[in-house]
Parts: sequence; structure tokens; C-alpha cells
Amino acid sequence: MRLELLAVPMVLGVLAATTEVASAQNTVTYVCRDGSVFNAAFFTGERRVFLQLDGHALTLPQRLSATGKRYSKDGVTFRVKGQTATIKRGGKTTDCAASIS
Repeated sequence: MRLELLAVPMVLGVLAATTEVASAQNTVTYVCRDGSVFNAAFFTGERRVFLQLDGHALTLPQRLSATGKRYSKDGVTFRVKGQTATIKRGGKTTDCAASIS
């Protein structure tokens, strides 16, 4: 019985933390000139972006950038500044814009 009483506050704490993380999320859909469409998820306090690109989930760490933000890993580079972005993969770069729904 005592173990059950201890577990309830722990579960409630995990649920509260999950709700806080979800509210800090900003997900953006980008539409690119080459016809590709992908989603990018940004979280407050994270120095990485989570992409859903070409049917794959990618996590790109943030890199130094003179302006805007740049994320890069394993041959994929994602740059974003305001509502515009570029994505480079497979040696090809395309311009993208945030989709406003």
C-alpha cells in the first residue's frame, strides 16, 4: 500500500513534465522549391532541431552561424532565418518557406 502511495506523486510529476515539454515545442512545416515538404520541431532550451524529412526522423545539432540558425549532421544542413530556410542534402540545396496554415 505504501509503495502505491509513493508511485502516484512520481507519475503525476512525469505527466506534468511531459505537458511542459509539449507546450514548449514549436513545429513548423516547410515547403521547398524542389517540391519537398518537411517538418521541423524546435524545443525551448534545445540546441538541436528534430526533422521529419524524406520519411526519416533526423536530429541535427546546432552549429555556429553568422545570422539565423544552422543545424548540421551527416551531410544534411538546415539553415533557418525568420520564415525562410534552406536544406542541403545529397549535395543539393533548395530554398524553403514556412507554411502558414
